[in-house]
Amino acid sequence: MTNHKENLDGIFLPITTPFLKDESIDWDGLKSNMDSYAKSKAKGFLALGSNGENKSLDEDEKVKILETVLQHKAPHQKVIVACFVETTRQALRFIKKVESMEIDYFNLLPPFYFRSRMTDEVLAGYFTECADGSLKPVLLYNAPKFSGVTLSPELVTKLSEHENIAGIKDSASSGIEKFIEAVPDDFVVMAGSINFLFPAVVSGAVGGVISMANYFPDLTQELYVLGKDKNMEKGEKLHLRLSDLNKKISGAYGVAGVKATMDLVGLVGGVPRKPLLGLKEDQKEKLRKDLKEAGLLQGENK
Repeated sequence: MTNHKENLDGIFLPITTPFLKDESIDWDGLKSNMDSYAKSKAKGFLALGSNGENKSLDEDEKVKILETVLQHKAPHQKVIVACFVETTRQALRFIKKVESMEIDYFNLLPPFYFRSRMTDEVLAGYFTECADGSLKPVLLYNAPKFSGVTLSPELVTKLSEHENIAGIKDSASSGIEKFIEAVPDDFVVMAGSINFLFPAVVSGAVGGVISMANYFPDLTQELYVLGKDKNMEKGEKLHLRLSDLNKKISGAYGVAGVKATMDLVGLVGGVPRKPLLGLKEDQKEKLRKDLKEAGLLQGENK
């Protein structure tokens, strides 16, 4: 029987998709980033997620991105694949298209265009049919900021009984403890933000999918370890330092800020696909100043 907690403990990078000036994918840049990440302490990757600009990619691009990630990751690193679609039919089609690849989990965002119709009954049907139709385990994704749909603890408790639903990634700004309390011990709960990673791990989350790990993977992993060890003094200090910085990067600028910071620390970030815009020069300079003040401009030095 698969030990999902063992597979998913630690930090997963929700990898970005680098683009060239003509908005085509910078494949060399993606390979370069993956080669760097393969040497890091990251437990694995979430591919095709929000930071990967899922909604900006066509299906062929998604498949090639997965192929590239799998070719360049370290052998021990796990791969979660995001699926953000509007119908059960679309989800199962995508799952069947890529499940034969050496991926480990699917991460399913609930459909949200008809959000007022996304009752617990509808959502239970969606997640159950997807899990039934997948050869790989499924992780639920609670991200009301993006979807406008909030998964209830009662729904998650019910779905935790499904043998092919392994856990939940929670990116809501508060309340991850309610999921930890609502599910059995073998059901995985992962934090979706550096802003609450430390308290979540202290409370029982197994790890997190953290955008900051795209540019500071080892420092993010260090915070996870402090939480796992319940080292409150050092953990609180690092938690405050990183969450404050995160508000100035992802909080202020979204994926464009993540990508600009990657550029500043020597990775390949670039700009988002339109209509999203990259940072202006004054914004980049402010980021540079913020990183310098945090003592992190030259890498992950503390």
